[in-house]
Amino acid sequence: MRIDCDIIKDLLPLYVEGLASEKSKKAVEEHIEECEDCNKIYREMKKPEPQVRYDREPAESFRKYVKREKRKLGIKAALVTAVIIFAVGAVRVFVIGGAFGALLWDSATAEIFEDTDAGHYSRYMGKEAEKEYVKKWDMDESIFPEKITEKMRVTDYKMVYYDPWDAQYLSYLVVEYDEEAYHEETERLREYASTEYIGYYGAEGFSQDCTLLAVEADPCYGFVYALETGKREIVYVELIFCNYFYDLDYQERIPEEYLPIGFDATRDNPYRKEMLGE
Repeated sequence: MRIDCDIIKDLLPLYVEGLASEKSKKAVEEHIEECEDCNKIYREMKKPEPQVRYDREPAESFRKYVKREKRKLGIKAALVTAVIIFAVGAVRVFVIGGAFGALLWDSATAEIFEDTDAGHYSRYMGKEAEKEYVKKWDMDESIFPEKITEKMRVTDYKMVYYDPWDAQYLSYLVVEYDEEAYHEETERLREYASTEYIGYYGAEGFSQDCTLLAVEADPCYGFVYALETGKREIVYVELIFCNYFYDLDYQERIPEEYLPIGFDATRDNPYRKEMLGE
């Protein structure tokens, strides 16, 4: 019995691959011996597959191109990163160095300001003081008069301000009072809650010609005090600085008799070395 060609065509792939059963194999062989069309299909299927030769040149060329572009991109990225790092570093150097340079410049160009006009007293003392003179390292200046009044005769006055790095102040006010005003002022000062001062910056006391009426002393920032010198005269003094020393020649700007005995606020003073543990 001759098997239909369509069935044989379905079996041919299995037959060619050697996967057909013995019965199917026998049927296919008998059929292709008699059927030229199916035999032709069988021969075509038996032909070896042509070897496909891939041209590696385009692929290799493309691979090299991609690699080259990646290298270029990497170099660009590295350059951009380097520029950013350099820029950031330069900015930091500029900011830090610029700030430090600005401080050095300020220090080198800062001038010592001095005023001896008692008519300007309210600029530097009291509630109406200008902003540079308001806090003064939070030292209590209430020992000084709030303002100059008609009952006061100012015989000497000086205010010194210097700010090379940190603000520094030196002031003294010498006032003569009438009998009544003198009594009121000395009472006010004696009621002031004075602080200890002996030992600060080598201070040992004051001249025997002076009587200390009130004092505000700070181990870091200096002194504010009032001295009774006799003849209804009171001397008010403030020595305010920072970092345990004056950065100005204070000895040349105030009479020695107004300073505490042993007072030393020069840069290399022993008290500063002791406080800094040097």
